[in-house]
Amino acid sequence: MINLAFCYELNDELRFMKQEVINCFQQKGIAATVKCYHNAYELLRCINCNCPDILFYDIEGDNGLIREAAVAAKKENKKLVSIVTQRRDYVPNIKDTLLEPIFVLPEKSRRHLWSYASLAYETVLDDEDSFSYYVRPDYVHVFVEDIKYFASEGRRTHIVTSDCHDTFYQKLDVVERLIRPKNGHFLRIHKSYLVNARYISSYSRDFVTLTTGEKLRISRYEYYKALNNRFRNSGIRRCPRYTE
Repeated sequence: MINLAFCYELNDELRFMKQEVINCFQQKGIAATVKCYHNAYELLRCINCNCPDILFYDIEGDNGLIREAAVAAKKENKKLVSIVTQRRDYVPNIKDTLLEPIFVLPEKSRRHLWSYASLAYETVLDDEDSFSYYVRPDYVHVFVEDIKYFASEGRRTHIVTSDCHDTFYQKLDVVERLIRPKNGHFLRIHKSYLVNARYISSYSRDFVTLTTGEKLRISRYEYYKALNNRFRNSGIRRCPRYTE
């Protein structure tokens, strides 16, 4: 069971955000409790006894006091994930960094809200050792150390582990942002490849070779340079350029 909270001053906005997120979670079979608040005072009064896991709110609401309440909620629940709305002319506040992970909705649309709500849920599910993704009808959890690489294909990402090959809908840039804080061993070698360095046995200017024998192409010199810097004193073999 996951705890959701919504804090918006306007009833129409609160109703829309709550209903769409509930619909999204129901479709994915996610059980959730829901609390709604209209101002910072109501939110502050309840966080000590019922702190949410995911908080949806207007970061500029109640003259900025909702942000202050969200920071207080973050102190109560270190894993709190924020999904916020803001005006186009909003200037980031230094306190926003205290709310990480924080996702800013580009617009209040059903499509964006469902996407960000799912992303927030995956973030809450994950711990330092695991990565979660959705494949209908369930969420799948894998150990980060078992992941060999991610490969993107449009909006779909393939995840290749020690014993499976799966596909889920998410951009590789988002996957990279989620997994880097968990494990510093993942390296970008191509716009379509994110590789676990633990599985690299050798590399050249053009390819990396995995311990399984698979070869993945390196697309940019800066990726190769980063590999070179990473493996300079590691014993990983650097090979001559491949010719095809």
